[in-house]
Amino acid sequence: MQTYKYNNTLKKALLVDIEAGRELMIQVGLEEGFTSKNAIVISQFIDQLLNQLEKITATD
Repeated sequence: MQTYKYNNTLKKALLVDIEAGRELMIQVGLEEGFTSKNAIVISQFIDQLLNQLEKITATD
């Protein structure tokens, strides 16, 4: 039961972080170009968050 609450809270936090990263990536992409170093770094960070979310979702 505790693991479920922890995973659910972690999922919510990851979703918030993913959405914030997505918005930042779009902003940076529009300002610097979507292939800029900063946009790519943000994209890679979002990928890591998505991988974490997938791992947590698979264990539920």
